[in-house]
Amino acid sequence: MKKQPIIFPVLASEMKRRKIRKRDLAELLDVCDKSMFNKLYGYAPITWDEVCLIRTTFFPDLSSDELFRREKRR
Repeated sequence: MKKQPIIFPVLASEMKRRKIRKRDLAELLDVCDKSMFNKLYGYAPITWDEVCLIRTTFFPDLSSDELFRREKRR
């Protein structure tokens, strides 16, 4: 079974480029690694407050709309 990609492709590529780990996001949001995984892969919702906190902390040069643009699942 093929692993599903993160549903936010710009976020995924920027995390890789800037060497930001999923764990870094989880620590920022004060959630466990599994909860962060669920948010990034579309199994759990990500709140607007969480979007804003991630963007302002790690990606202040990008807009929230660009960073969290969703990829359609097939």
